[in-house]
Amino acid sequence: MKIFDLPSPPWILAHRGASGEAPENTLESLLLAVEQGADVLELDLWLTRDGRLVAFHDALLKAGLQRKAPVESLTLYRFQRALKKGSGIEAPTLHQILEAIPDSQPVNLDIKRRSAEPHAIAKALATSLDGRAQVLLSSFDWPLLAEFKAHLPEYPIAPIGDRRPGALLDAAIELESFSVHCHRKLARREFLAAAAEAGKPPLVYTVNRSFLARNLVSRGAAGVFTDYPGRLRKSLERSAR
Repeated sequence: MKIFDLPSPPWILAHRGASGEAPENTLESLLLAVEQGADVLELDLWLTRDGRLVAFHDALLKAGLQRKAPVESLTLYRFQRALKKGSGIEAPTLHQILEAIPDSQPVNLDIKRRSAEPHAIAKALATSLDGRAQVLLSSFDWPLLAEFKAHLPEYPIAPIGDRRPGALLDAAIELESFSVHCHRKLARREFLAAAAEAGKPPLVYTVNRSFLARNLVSRGAAGVFTDYPGRLRKSLERSAR
């Protein structure tokens, strides 16, 4: 397995970068999160029609187009051009992101999929990552994670879920995941304890209030995803004194 080396928890994971202060999933947002000391950068990826991985959250693109279109149906050029024209935002590829951030910076790639072939996503990941360490692959699509486990076994994986906590933890155990990522509504003390006991550090999204972050950590969360990594970092450090 590729090394995914983190300091002692609790961990601050920058949700789509420092997305509360800069446009989400952009180089600006991700680099700001690095400056703010995020333990992990989290970003969303889609596979374009021509096999490129691009940072974007929504399944459909409306900006710059006459009608909504699935990101997976567009070439990288058309997607980036439409988004830039319609919103002024530049969506980087995974390759561009990894070139811009330090090799030592841990990154969590949240892989999105609707119709793209799992093996095509795995192939594109292998090409872009090119053996890079400090990368965690996560997804709501648990069968896709199984594909990564089979074809990219050197990379740690993590299932994401916002319902059925028992099934989510079962998936983490079956996939031999590094961690388990859950919506805060699932982050009850019992679930967090069960995840920790199974050796799957529970990471909770999306947490922007300092008191909630502290409460979740006290309940057993190993870390939180936040739009404000700098702010929550300072808050957790103050509370630990």
